[in-house]
Amino acid sequence: MTIQLPFVGTPAERAWAEQIHNAMRLQARFYAKEAPIRQSLKNIVSYFVARNGGDELSVTQEIRNALNANYDIFALEITDDDDVIIITSTQGKYVPLAFDRSHSLTNRLYEPENPLPVDDMSVVLTTNRPTVPVIEPVYISDYWLNGATSTEGDQLDDAIVDHGYTGSETLVPDDVIVGAQPKVKPINPRDAMRINLPQGISIDLAQPTASIMQQHGDAIISALRGVIEKDTLKRIAVFGNQVALERDVRTFSKNEIRQITDYIESEVGEPVTDSNILQNIINVNTRSVDFERQRFALNFRLLKDLEFVGVNGANLWATRKLLDKIGANKRIKTADMGAIVIHLEEGFDDSVNVMSAESIHAKGSVTHTLTYFEWEYGILPLTKALAAVLPEPVINRQSAAVVTFEVPQHNFSFGINVRFPAGARGGWLQGFDEFFHSILVPGAMLTISRTNQPNVVTITYAEGDERIESLLTIEEGKKKSKFTFEERQFTCMVDEDLLPTISNVGRIRRVKFFELNERKNMNTLIDALFAGFGEKAGTKQDPLYQVEFEQLYNLLTIYRSVTRNYLLHSLQEHPDCRLVNSAAGLWECKVDVATPERGNTSFGYDDEDEE
Repeated sequence: MTIQLPFVGTPAERAWAEQIHNAMRLQARFYAKEAPIRQSLKNIVSYFVARNGGDELSVTQEIRNALNANYDIFALEITDDDDVIIITSTQGKYVPLAFDRSHSLTNRLYEPENPLPVDDMSVVLTTNRPTVPVIEPVYISDYWLNGATSTEGDQLDDAIVDHGYTGSETLVPDDVIVGAQPKVKPINPRDAMRINLPQGISIDLAQPTASIMQQHGDAIISALRGVIEKDTLKRIAVFGNQVALERDVRTFSKNEIRQITDYIESEVGEPVTDSNILQNIINVNTRSVDFERQRFALNFRLLKDLEFVGVNGANLWATRKLLDKIGANKRIKTADMGAIVIHLEEGFDDSVNVMSAESIHAKGSVTHTLTYFEWEYGILPLTKALAAVLPEPVINRQSAAVVTFEVPQHNFSFGINVRFPAGARGGWLQGFDEFFHSILVPGAMLTISRTNQPNVVTITYAEGDERIESLLTIEEGKKKSKFTFEERQFTCMVDEDLLPTISNVGRIRRVKFFELNERKNMNTLIDALFAGFGEKAGTKQDPLYQVEFEQLYNLLTIYRSVTRNYLLHSLQEHPDCRLVNSAAGLWECKVDVATPERGNTSFGYDDEDEE
C-alpha cells in the first residue's frame, strides 16, 4: 500500500524527502505504523551515493536541506558519539505515545474518589493470602539474542544497518533541537559467540558443529538433560538422545498397553523389540512415513508401564515379571550383590591398568579369568574393561539390560541380565550358572567379544587337555552351608593359582562359612583368612599371622568379588594389619583366635587333605 505524504520545499527537496522516506520504510517493512524508524545520516548518504552516484558532500547537503524543509516528517537526534540520527515513521512524523496516568493503579489506591469507611478492619486487613500467578518462562531464540539479519530486500539491506552507526563527521541542521540517547555498553563479538556450560566448560560457537560435538558432545547432552529434567511441567519428551514436545507425542490406551504386556509375557516369553510391538500390536507398517515418530512415541510412553532392557541399537521391552526370570538366581539378593561390587564404582577398578578402556573398545574383545565366587554364583562383575565391550545403555539411569551371549564352541546362546551401577550399588552380569557349571571350572580363561549385532556378544574359553580334579564346592544345608570338595572333569585351560584344589585351599574348612550378606565386611574376611591360612608369627597372648598378598587375594576371590587395589586399600586401612616384607608382599595381622571359630565349633579339618 502506497502512503502519500505532504512533502514540502523545492521540487528537488520534495524528491529527496520522498526517496529518503521510501528507503526508511523499506527498512521497517515489518514495523508497526506508529513505531519509530531510525537510521544514521551517514548510512543514508552512503546508500544514495552508491545508488545514484555523485559527490558525498553535495549529496549530504541536499539531503540535509530536504530534511530541514520537511521537519514535520523527519526529526533529528545526536548520539553521544556525535552521530546524526534521522527519525520518522511509516505514517509520517513519529509521535511518542503519551500515557495517561491519572487513572493508574497507584493513584486509585492512594487517592480514591470515594474512600471506604474504616469501621471494619477486614476492609483493610485480611488473613487470606492472595494467589500468586505462576509466570511461565518465555524462550527467546538465540537468533534474536545474537542479532537477527534478513536476506530479503534489495541492496538497501546491505547498505543500511540498524544501530550500526559509525563515522566521525557530524552534520546537524542549525535549527533542529537534538536529544541525546543513553550510552550502550558495546558487546564483545567473541563473547557473543561463546556459551558456558554448568560444568564450567566454555565453548566457542565459531567452530564447526562437528568439531564442537566431538569435543563437548557429552557435556552438552548432560547440560540439556539437566535443564529438561528440572522442567516441572515435563513439556519435553525424552527417550535416549531423542526429544520432542510432549504434547505432540501420541498416547496409547490402557487396552493397547495390556495387549503389549500379554504379547511379551504370554506369546513371546522374552524381551521384544519396539519394531515388533509396532507391527504386531499397534499395526504400524515399517514402511510408513511416520514410523520413526510412532516408534519414539511407543518407547517414551512405555517407560511408565514396562521395563526397558534394550541397548544402543536395539530397543527391547520386558515386563518386571519376565525380567526377574532372566538370569534369576535365588541364592543372591540384589542388595547384597550390589554392595559386594560397589568398590568398582569407588575407584578400585584395576581392570584397565594394563590396557585402557578406549583400546579395549577399539579391539572389541576382553579377556577375564574366572574366580570361584563368579563360577559358583554365575555372575561377572561389570568392570570398566568389560563395559568397554558390552553395548551401552540407552536411557538415563537405566537399571538393567538383556544381552545375548553366544558360545560358538558349543553352538548355543543364552540371555544375560546386565545390572548397571546405580546409587550405592555396583554393576554386574548374572545368568551364567548353567554355562559355568556344565563346562567350566574356577580359573578358566574367558574371552568376551563384540559382534555386528548390538545386543549380542560371544564368550569363548581357552581349551586344554582333559583333567579330573577334586575341587571346592558348597554343600547347601537346611540350617547352614559348608565348603566341601568333589571331583570334576574339565577340558579348559586354567590359572592354577585360582583353581580351588585341596592343595591350594584345603584349610578353608577351618574357616567359618560366611553367608553372602556377611561377605560385605572386608575386615571380617581378612581376619578369618589370616587365622585360617596364615603362618603363626606371634605368641598365644599376642597372636600374629602372616600371609602373602597374592595368596590372600586368591582366597578372597572365593568369598566375594575383589580387586587387588581394593584388597591393598583394605589392608592399609585395617587397624591390625601391616606390611612386613614389601619384596615378598608379606603382610602380618593380629587376629583374635576366636574370630574364625565363631559359630563353628567343628572344622572337620585333616592335615592329610593337603597332601
